[in-house]
Amino acid sequence: MAVEKEFETETMARIYADQGHYEKAAIIYRRLLMREPAREDLRDRLKAVENRLKDNRDQHLSTRLSELVDLL
Repeated sequence: MAVEKEFETETMARIYADQGHYEKAAIIYRRLLMREPAREDLRDRLKAVENRLKDNRDQHLSTRLSELVDLL
């Protein structure tokens, strides 16, 4: 676990987000904000990642609902 925290940097969060690993990116941004709560840039990036997470969840739910309707 200590090794993982060594890699919890802005760069790593950005890489995760770029690769579509929004949950991992959000976790890192939250931890970075705990250390530096005044960083608005981190807050903005976290918000963007959380919006992508929400969009993905909404899209997944919509797809699943369509599949269910097709089955009926």
